[in-house]
Amino acid sequence: MNRPNHKILVVSGPSGVGKTTLCGHLLRLERRIKPGITATTRKPRPGEKDGRDYHFLTRTGFENGIRSKKFVEYTRLFGNYYGTPIESLNGVFKQGKYPLLRVDVRGARALKRKGFKGVYIFILPPDVKTLRQRLVKRQSQESLAEINKRLKRARAEMRYSRDYEFHVINDRIARAVGEMRQIVKKHLY
Repeated sequence: MNRPNHKILVVSGPSGVGKTTLCGHLLRLERRIKPGITATTRKPRPGEKDGRDYHFLTRTGFENGIRSKKFVEYTRLFGNYYGTPIESLNGVFKQGKYPLLRVDVRGARALKRKGFKGVYIFILPPDVKTLRQRLVKRQSQESLAEINKRLKRARAEMRYSRDYEFHVINDRIARAVGEMRQIVKKHLY
């Protein structure tokens, strides 16, 4: 599966930093990139669709996949599993495209350990105050305790940003997407 010419694009960053939004714009602009759909046991958020945003699995289904070694990486986060199915990467590679994976810092480390070459980008908020505001805006979907848990984890994850070759601050969407495109064009293709 992971041949030398198979490169991946990995995007990580704390919850609420805007990874989904930025990746959505990037995917519309860069036709050679295709999402590697990850799997999760969390419930879908409003507007999310199974097979497009994530493969939504039951806990039992996900754990069976772990035992069957169907994931190139997986982690447990906020009580839910998240992981990248091997099948998802293979499907993108077969199309001659570069998979874009949105994974946490542990997932990115696991991919690097397994020898996956490519571009690893860490998305940062302009500051912690802005990140908190973004998480509160999503509060209709999460409790205040959950937001505080995510902020604590965000601070820890941002310390791992030094493990990434590229960093993009999401202060303005158009600027951040433009920066991501420049990185991709210079270092992925």
